[in-house]
Amino acid sequence: MHNYEVKVLRLLVRTNSTSLAGLEKHTELSRDQVLWALHGLEDKGFVKLHYKEERRIILTAEGKRYAGDGLPESRLLQRIGKSEVKTASLSSSDDKIGLQWLMRKRLAHVDNGALKITSAGEAALKKEFPEERLLRAIEAGGDHNKLASEYIEELDTLKRRGLLDIENVNEFEKAEITQSGKEAARHSEKSKDEIGSIDREMIAKVSWKGKKFAEYDVSARVEREFAAKRHVLKQTIDRIKDVYMSMGFKEISGPTIDSAFWVFDSLFVPQDHPARDKQDTFFLENPKDLEIDEKSYAKRIKEEHERSWKYEWDIDKARQSVLRTHTTSVSARFVQEAVAKIVAEESEEVLPLKAFSLGRLFRNENIDYRHLADFYQHDGVIIGKDLTMANLFDTLIKIYARLGIKIKFKPSYFPFVEPAAEFYGYSDVTDEWVELGGSGIMRSEVTGISRSKISVLAWGAGVERVLLMSKDNGIRSIAELYNNGIGFARNMRSV
Repeated sequence: MHNYEVKVLRLLVRTNSTSLAGLEKHTELSRDQVLWALHGLEDKGFVKLHYKEERRIILTAEGKRYAGDGLPESRLLQRIGKSEVKTASLSSSDDKIGLQWLMRKRLAHVDNGALKITSAGEAALKKEFPEERLLRAIEAGGDHNKLASEYIEELDTLKRRGLLDIENVNEFEKAEITQSGKEAARHSEKSKDEIGSIDREMIAKVSWKGKKFAEYDVSARVEREFAAKRHVLKQTIDRIKDVYMSMGFKEISGPTIDSAFWVFDSLFVPQDHPARDKQDTFFLENPKDLEIDEKSYAKRIKEEHERSWKYEWDIDKARQSVLRTHTTSVSARFVQEAVAKIVAEESEEVLPLKAFSLGRLFRNENIDYRHLADFYQHDGVIIGKDLTMANLFDTLIKIYARLGIKIKFKPSYFPFVEPAAEFYGYSDVTDEWVELGGSGIMRSEVTGISRSKISVLAWGAGVERVLLMSKDNGIRSIAELYNNGIGFARNMRSV
């Protein structure tokens, strides 16, 4: 027998039967070592193990925090009850989660950018949320089996939110030594030559020779361990990148803090367009302005704006520093540089050129299950000759087919592309078509070259919405993806 088994068996002879905690304490072995020894002894018929079935509820780190601080929706509801709360002010992760659940529970609604309490919310203000009551009961060490029967719906909700884990387990109760185990204990001195592990000294002295090695049961039950894995959003980002790479696209990147020139002007968005005002765009105080180095390109953009939109273009507005509202600013830079080389016949690359970017962007959005103030977008461009909308549709259909999403198109308008089309993905969660992004053929006012010579296909779409399309993901709101609880990461299946 292994020396762990000998220690446990000798203790059982003295006590006849004991709990797992007692065995750990008196043998000075770890929990896993005791369990390993017990299962080995059980296989030999030396002990009989007794179990009782239990419901085990384990709070995640986030669940423990909410048990002490209260749920985000509860805290946000209390704030709304005391003073006006604007949705634009909800910037923290807890605020976003709180808003999501207030809307889902119909405890509040948005009116002119401010949160207003519903009649159901007024009633909820006067009592404790049942989910909070459950979290506190678990944290206080309540009877898990009793709680599971009393809070069936709340348990399911909190589990989906990644605030707790539920396990039905056969909990070890006690170990009882058999008659053959007692006999084995009396002869356990014979096991002293059995080797359970090899150390440096044994190797150096070759003292292991001629000894018997203990057998290990690799199927013995031990405490559950959680393997490390990438966050589901990171998995999705890598998956989208792999799809582009497999289709011959190269990855490009650009600055998150950029000038309004690249975010708007270069994409033929007039300087008085609503998308540029402070309701949608985050303008920065530091740095307040950014220099535009591409003087000749800026001059052409100025001329195009004044000729087409009939206003006096202002270089100071173009220099304004903003958090980019899309990653198409990256595509604009790439297209400008690539087309300039093609026109000058300096490009060594063979058409068509295919590139994509994927990164974070920022918009002053009303937050709901499809929208956040910052999120990820992927953009793609193809530069070539004789390209049409048919080529664009075919490319997007292939990209999303590899992501497991069926898409369709409808005509739309975007300042920098003509013709333009929005594309929608079918969600088997809500049984509806969800908008994914926009696309089209870049205007010659943007590219600076006639379409009879070069065409540029372009598109942009949200990344997080990919995860809203399938029931298998279990994601019902993109705010869930920014949940910082470890339970969410542990329970989220890979995509």
